[in-house]
Amino acid sequence: MQEVPGSNPGIPTNLSFPLSSMNKNGVIAVVVVLAAVVLVGLWAVRSGQNRPAGGSFYCSAPPEAPGNPTFTVNGGVVTLNWSAPGGEEVVTTYVIEAGSQSGQNDQGTFVAPGTSTTFQREAPAGSYFVRIFARNACGTSAASPEFIVTVP
Repeated sequence: MQEVPGSNPGIPTNLSFPLSSMNKNGVIAVVVVLAAVVLVGLWAVRSGQNRPAGGSFYCSAPPEAPGNPTFTVNGGVVTLNWSAPGGEEVVTTYVIEAGSQSGQNDQGTFVAPGTSTTFQREAPAGSYFVRIFARNACGTSAASPEFIVTVP
């Protein structure tokens, strides 16, 4: 180590950290952190949405709640249908929650694309409290009216 005259003795001025001395786990950690930073950046850039007319914009609020939820049961297959929410905000995804009691989601949480107003899933026999949410980059809507699906 080289010391600078007049400086504090014992403080080196030519420290270097050769990359070749980093172990394999250290290199993997650096790559993972860099990948995470890039992915977060891409997510931030892509969080804007497109209006049907084509102009790019960032949402100003979460969408309104989906409306008119209905369902059919055919054997053990449940098909849910709903109306897309009104308003100006574009829906990117719908979140379907099913619970064993009102307000719970302990039986499952499912995601459907924002272009769909139907969802189908096989379910074991039982009764399920179901509600649907609309989501965009600004947040999640209030829940649709909750309804009970009974699978015989």
